Amino acid sequence: MKNPKSSRKPSGRNPKHISKKILSDPVNKWVFSVLKSDVFLVGGYVRDILRGVVSRDKDYAVKNAPEDIAKQAAKKFNGTCIPLKEESTYRVVLKNKNILDFSSFQGITIEEDLLRRDFTINAIAWSPETGILDPFTGRSDLKNKIVKAVRVNNFLADPLRVVRAYRIAAELGFGIEQNTRVNLKRFAKGLVTISPERITEEMFKILKNKNAAAYLNECCNDGVLEKIFKKKDGLESGLRLLNKFDFFLKNIPKKISVSLGLEKEISQGLTKKGLIRLALLLIDKEGHALKKCRLRVSRNIHNAVENIHAGYSIAASEKIFQEIPRERLFKIFKTADEQVYEMSIILAVALGLNAEEIFKRAQEYLRVKNKTLLNGDDIQRFLNIPPGYRIGRILSALQEAQFKGYIKTKAEARRWITSNFT
Repeated sequence: MKNPKSSRKPSGRNPKHISKKILSDPVNKWVFSVLKSDVFLVGGYVRDILRGVVSRDKDYAVKNAPEDIAKQAAKKFNGTCIPLKEESTYRVVLKNKNILDFSSFQGITIEEDLLRRDFTINAIAWSPETGILDPFTGRSDLKNKIVKAVRVNNFLADPLRVVRAYRIAAELGFGIEQNTRVNLKRFAKGLVTISPERITEEMFKILKNKNAAAYLNECCNDGVLEKIFKKKDGLESGLRLLNKFDFFLKNIPKKISVSLGLEKEISQGLTKKGLIRLALLLIDKEGHALKKCRLRVSRNIHNAVENIHAGYSIAASEKIFQEIPRERLFKIFKTADEQVYEMSIILAVALGLNAEEIFKRAQEYLRVKNKTLLNGDDIQRFLNIPPGYRIGRILSALQEAQFKGYIKTKAEARRWITSNFT
């Protein structure tokens, strides 16, 4: 591998338009005016600038006292300073949610710092004094759209980089260099040492990405996905459903797509689209395996996946080929709870049901649920009975009858209750 110390040359200076773009940012301009030397922009920000993209978040590598400059930046730009690694890494979260990270060099020089980083495209640095520093041909790999490890042994320092390889490749639409892929499988066993929270963050970024299916297939083929989900059986069938879901997204009717709000975030940065992928990936003969995964999910996500799988189990047990009877569909949607629209997509993708038809039924169910002909108080007064579980049972039965089309008016609802509950 190329000697990193040989790369700091005047000829390596950044083109003027790159420098101008970097220093036009008020935060960058201030940081470099305060420290003047021994401070570098590094990582994803530099990578994206070279790609013609301006990132919201910035990583600075400094030789001395990252805490001091982080606290000054927080005061200057009205942010909050958070220590990530005591005496070595400090994060400033700005009001607009942009993030500034200040870290000490991993080594004596910036070149030694870059040597310890994960991938060549992230091992590029910039400062006004030196311009671009690229000791590991990161710009060449950017041009060729390749994710390549700086050194494979760097995976030992942080095995989460194994998962990060697929995440970065998915976000950029890049390929993973072959030798790097071989070593991803080799070092995947180290994921047992990584906190579930960190693994979850990387996996959720993959799941909400438009390229999720393709890169999760690679992750599975490389033997990495099984380390995260702690199983081999069932992953292949889940990935096939992910492929079907991506095909579904490309062909979904526009009016359905707009109504679903698939890009809306639910929790932990995971979108509805990502939630559906997670649910599909974990569907197997034994139900879902969320509790066995090396993931730490919020209660909202856990309950949502539980609801979707419970509804799917009802549908799958019917051996349905064309359509689901309304009484069974009511039970499925009721079981899905807040995930009715997600459930309709799962049914369309996993069971091959007509998307427009099942989505129409989902809308009908929600109309009935949100606007029942008689509410609990009406039923209590009408039957002259005290509050209790019986009211809920009657209300649920009334909603089902309304969903089936048996009743359409309040008068019909009263007659139906009289016939069935008196």
